[in-house]
Amino acid sequence: MTTTSPASTDESPATAAPPPTRGRWSTLRPLILRLHFYAGVFVAPFLLVAATTGLLYAASFQAEKLVYAHELTVDDVGERKLPISEQVSAARQAHPEGAVSAVRPSPEDDATTRVMLSGVEGVDPGHTLAVFVDPYTAKVRGALEQYGSSGALPLRTWIDEFHRDLHLGETGRLYSEFAASWLWVIASAGLVLWFSRRRARRKVRGTTGRRRTLGLHGTVGAWAAAGFIFLSATGLTWSTYAGANIEDLRVSLDQTTPSVSASATGGGEHSGHGAAAGAGGDAAHGVGLDK
Repeated sequence: MTTTSPASTDESPATAAPPPTRGRWSTLRPLILRLHFYAGVFVAPFLLVAATTGLLYAASFQAEKLVYAHELTVDDVGERKLPISEQVSAARQAHPEGAVSAVRPSPEDDATTRVMLSGVEGVDPGHTLAVFVDPYTAKVRGALEQYGSSGALPLRTWIDEFHRDLHLGETGRLYSEFAASWLWVIASAGLVLWFSRRRARRKVRGTTGRRRTLGLHGTVGAWAAAGFIFLSATGLTWSTYAGANIEDLRVSLDQTTPSVSASATGGGEHSGHGAAAGAGGDAAHGVGLDK
């Protein structure tokens, strides 16, 4: 029995295909994903505190009316309000310290008049002491520390400072500013990741586990991204360092708010009236008041 050897062939074994080259997005995606994750972990506590204190601040206007009802309102509404000068005199008798910086007359029939004193010992230099006077009897109903042009009393001031710097002073303010600076980066990175995987076309219903969680995270984040970016941009204008740079930019672009100079450049038939009016004010209190 004869055997035949297999026919020889000149064909060489097929060579393995070269591995596919990684695209630019495949290289950038892990970096963007880690940036989005770790920056989100850092900023998340700030967002939680800012959102909570922001809601509390919105409700603090009504809360102050309840907490400080005794100082803000009168017991009985009279027929005629006393002159402002008498109300200020009553406030100065009860609190002779400091100097009168402003007077806010009673805005409503049952509201008290506020006499603001600056330079009072024990009061924050940036705050004033508000003395509340009954406009009908000139009785002083109390005094509270006040902050800002909106007349924030201690409750609203505490919430405002917690919203701004977490009551940690400069450290908390720096953290808030740093977190706000990174908020738009997190939102933008999340949008890039969401669009790259086309999450908008994926249905969350019918999925479970991690995929469903990621789908919900991407959908909610995409809708909230515009708000986060707007919040970051507007919040930075109120910050310490970024706000100062933005203010310098506005000055260089001549976009600052115009100011009016009260000084007169020339004399005239009415040039002496201002000095006469100033001299006719309440010299003892350092402020001109209507009699």
